[in-house]
Amino acid sequence: MRSGYRTIWWLLLAGGVIVVFILQMVVGSYPVSVLDLLSIKNIDPGVRDILLQSRLPAAIAATFGGAALAVGGLQMQTYFRNPVAGPFVLGISSGASLGVAIFVMLSGMLGIMADIPGGLILSSSVGAVLMFALVTVIAHRLNNAVSMLIIGLMLASFINAVIEAIQTIATADAIKSYLFWTMGSYRTITLVQVPVMITVISSALAISITLIKPLNLLLTGEEYARLSGLNVSRSRFWIVISTCLLTGGVTAFCGPVGFIGLAVPHLARGLFRTSDHKVLLPATILLGASISGLCNLLTAIPIHGLVFSINTITSLIGAPFVIWIVFRGRALR
Repeated sequence: MRSGYRTIWWLLLAGGVIVVFILQMVVGSYPVSVLDLLSIKNIDPGVRDILLQSRLPAAIAATFGGAALAVGGLQMQTYFRNPVAGPFVLGISSGASLGVAIFVMLSGMLGIMADIPGGLILSSSVGAVLMFALVTVIAHRLNNAVSMLIIGLMLASFINAVIEAIQTIATADAIKSYLFWTMGSYRTITLVQVPVMITVISSALAISITLIKPLNLLLTGEEYARLSGLNVSRSRFWIVISTCLLTGGVTAFCGPVGFIGLAVPHLARGLFRTSDHKVLLPATILLGASISGLCNLLTAIPIHGLVFSINTITSLIGAPFVIWIVFRGRALR
């Protein structure tokens, strides 16, 4: 790709993130002008609260969450050399879901309030961390990426079966609360929780940046990567860790958000026509942030009086895209 063409795309992607972020702040059931946003100290206190306590945390969560899920997907597709691998293949999302299911169901059974402040965040975080620890142990022992993929899928399947079993003894209100969390939403995070989410995701992205060269070598195959001097086991370990942190950091605060990690890396490859992670990683971050923000923006716009969840939007966009990838038989190059 010519450098001028690539520069244009970089400017468009960076500008897209900024524009979408601003739109998330001003668009909603109560529209706010850009001028009000610029003079936020002088506007009505009620409007200021809407912007700072609701829209700002959601916009930040969508931006960082989209970038995290997209990079997690990119790493998994390279790690498994599979175009339909995503950030949830290691079962981290399922672990978080199990933690929330146990918290909500037990709260309902014991008559304890299921809306304890921070309860969902804490329970999902514990579930994600426990699954993260299990996956880390497995990553140390396995030397085969395909085996790792199969075990991740089996763990997710087992956890989903446990959740279904718990639902059979839960109350209707408890099941409703759990299902609401599984729909995913960037709008449930608070301004106090934002710094924690940013810290976790930023740390994981920093690890991902150090893995650019190993990821490029893994594209050539593990045998060639070893001959090139790469410590494959150590690289695989850090890829798993960063992906767990990226996925768990989003899921714990916002619930499971699907398809961003599957679709965005393919868009980045299509735009820049390369498999070089020096280009793909920043492109995936920018694309993930803007597309995730756009999906969050669509959830804020009532359509015929209806408001759609984030997973409804991402599924409507992402599912046809993944089907198209499968039918094309597109491979990583």
